[in-house]
Amino acid sequence: MSSRSGNFLDCLDVSAQQGGESERAQRWHKPATFVVENPAGEKQVVKTYPSFVFPLTQYFRALARHEYRMLKAVEGLSFTPNDVYRCTDRHGAIQYRHVDGVPLKELGKRGGVPEDFFVKLDASVQQLHKSGVVHFDLGNSGNVLCGASGDPKIIDFGSAVFFRLLPGIAGDWARKKDRMGVLKLWYRFDRDSMPSTAQAYYRANYRKNIYTPKRFVKALKRSFLKPARAYEDALPMAAIFGLFFGLMALVSMF
Repeated sequence: MSSRSGNFLDCLDVSAQQGGESERAQRWHKPATFVVENPAGEKQVVKTYPSFVFPLTQYFRALARHEYRMLKAVEGLSFTPNDVYRCTDRHGAIQYRHVDGVPLKELGKRGGVPEDFFVKLDASVQQLHKSGVVHFDLGNSGNVLCGASGDPKIIDFGSAVFFRLLPGIAGDWARKKDRMGVLKLWYRFDRDSMPSTAQAYYRANYRKNIYTPKRFVKALKRSFLKPARAYEDALPMAAIFGLFFGLMALVSMF
């Protein structure tokens, strides 16, 4: 099977390869990600979204189509996955060339990050934004890899969004969220190299994300019980509602 880039190709058969490596344990609502080899011996990533009865099947297929579009939008960048295509044999699946690198959460156990790693990561995120895409999940240490040359790599664009879909104030908040994700990792893994101004900005502005159902409910309760903080929480919660209904709109479009 070819590994070239395109819209639709048959995915590699994960079950037929006993050596297939599962990168992430699958939960019922999350995609399963596997690293396998094509006939040429090249590593490929096959990401398969869950398949349920209607309407959940259409919803997860829409998520797969959305991630495919985001990956294609940033495919030409040096720090993102390449040779991305959708699978004809599995409608809720995408495949791309494996990105060689060690996740930050593992790199911390191997002696730390290379010099200037986070300076390069910050520059990469600015380049990502110039391409018209905001990642939205850069604070996850599993989504940032350190390549063999010491350069940062960014993966998992399932939460990414085109800037053109965000109104002005939401776009500013999205950029800030990506920046806070970088600062969160910098503060956690290489604080000594972090400028004091960046540390002060991080400590003053960092808030735990409320994208998980548990944290979202807590944020709602805090808004009702502490009205003084309601305005502070309003913008991120409004963005979450917007993303949710945006995904619902995607489902209705396809």
